[in-house]
Amino acid sequence: MTKISLSATAIVAAMMLAGTATPVAAAKPDKNTEAGKPPAVKLSKPVQAALSEAQKLQTAKDYPGALAKIREAEAIPTRTDDDNYMINAIKLNNAIGMRSAAPAVPATPTGTLSPGDALLEEALTAMLATNRVTAEDRPKFVRNLSVLALQRNDFNAATKRTEELIALTPNDADAIVSLAQLYQKQKQPAKAVETLNRAIAAQTASGKPADQSWYRSALGIAYDSKLTAQTQPAAVALVTAYPNPTNWRDALVIFRDSSKLDDQGNLDVMRLMAAADALKGERDYAEYAETASTKGLPGEAKAALTQGRAAGALSASKPFVAELSKSVDAKVNADRAALPSLDREARKAATGKAAAGTADAYYGYGEFAKAADLYRVALTKGGVDSDTINLRLGASLARGGDKAGAAAALANVKPGPRAQLAQYWTIWMSKQA
Repeated sequence: MTKISLSATAIVAAMMLAGTATPVAAAKPDKNTEAGKPPAVKLSKPVQAALSEAQKLQTAKDYPGALAKIREAEAIPTRTDDDNYMINAIKLNNAIGMRSAAPAVPATPTGTLSPGDALLEEALTAMLATNRVTAEDRPKFVRNLSVLALQRNDFNAATKRTEELIALTPNDADAIVSLAQLYQKQKQPAKAVETLNRAIAAQTASGKPADQSWYRSALGIAYDSKLTAQTQPAAVALVTAYPNPTNWRDALVIFRDSSKLDDQGNLDVMRLMAAADALKGERDYAEYAETASTKGLPGEAKAALTQGRAAGALSASKPFVAELSKSVDAKVNADRAALPSLDREARKAATGKAAAGTADAYYGYGEFAKAADLYRVALTKGGVDSDTINLRLGASLARGGDKAGAAAALANVKPGPRAQLAQYWTIWMSKQA
């Protein structure tokens, strides 16, 4: 953040020093300034003379000489508010000139300002204090002062200036993001996340999409700082706004790690990861295949292995892949052939456990309609965890394209980790054609 745009002050640079020598009252705000117009100024004779010389020296690019004349003007007693404004306006021009010559000057150490930037900060601060800066230009002055404070690592001053800027321009989403970054630098993660959410809301309200990095930053800060109450909302917001595979994976891995799920819960997470094309790398595909195999779902395990090899994530030559594939392949044919009889037996059973298990098998083979039918049977018979079954019923219906049915099933999942996963399934479903 070393470049500062000061185009808004060009009007100051172009101001002529000609005028009457009659001093004006310093305490009253200028009516032109209040109307958003350039301030009308009247200079006392000694100040006008010194600043006229300063301008001539600036034209000749003698910035040290010009600064000496500016300091002479500052030393004159009984200066008016107009005098002070124009002294600092010419000082601002001098600072801009010094900065334009900066390439010939050795770089300043990190955390310090160059002579030109230091003078720039001095001039902007003093000009704001005169109340002669127009309402249109004031935010630009404040923004530059925030940048300068940040350059010298004064995070407290940068924060105050940025807060002042946002008070002037409450819908400036970029400024709000800058404030969030400052809170993060000062180890205030909760305020950083809250402020990023504010920026997202402001940008969205303007009719423009908030940048993906804002969502990812909010999630990263919340998760890294163990802000439990803010992590899941940030993850939900991310995949709602930008439902790409990378974001889905990050959101679901964070959810899984935060929720401390058992193998059944882990299977549910990986089913959604597979639907969202969010499985990535050897570990994801291998874990999915192993979990499905362990739960007696060879069809789903085989599908995970096949997808992993197709994605280039799994190598058939690796011993664990070859061994798992051999084990799964030996079971698939008999497992699938047994499904019709298992289906009939499940419908006659006293509880819904058999129906739930058979529905899981159907899901693994991609037969989502049959899976949904048996999940409903399991719910009717009872003896099963209704939240798990409603979640899997909703997932089956979502995968099968029955959005209304899926929404109803997912809404029946009671509050808890599986309800959060149901929310993710609802988001995924809403993004499908």
